[in-house]
Amino acid sequence: MAPITAAHFIRDLKDDHQRLLDTLEEARRLGLGTAEGRHCLFTCKELLTRHLRKEDTMLYPALRQAAGKGDLGNVADAFASEMQSISGSLLEFFARYDAGAGAADAGAGGLDFARELGRIIIALKMRIQREESRLYPAYEKARTV
Repeated sequence: MAPITAAHFIRDLKDDHQRLLDTLEEARRLGLGTAEGRHCLFTCKELLTRHLRKEDTMLYPALRQAAGKGDLGNVADAFASEMQSISGSLLEFFARYDAGAGAADAGAGGLDFARELGRIIIALKMRIQREESRLYPAYEKARTV
């Protein structure tokens, strides 16, 4: 099997971003009161976990390894630290609105769910924009240096 190229890896990460956002939007559209909406949340949690694992095992180590070649290690550390905070908030959100929660639990919390999910989507979009404009180009640079 041929080694994965930087361009292919970045494309894979960007695809993860799009799937995550699409699934969160679908969860918002379906709502917490439906089994499908709760299933979307579970899917989002799985997508996020896999994506973070890719970043932690492949992206950040490559940037840290290239740290002697400029500020790439600092970029990795800053993004990793920020992501720890964001992912903690996301995992708390997923735990609060666990896919196993019954539809009866959704009534009173539906509005809170919608508001919180909206904030999460905005925060993720902002993080994704920063990753795709700064972090991923740094990774590509690290792989070519």
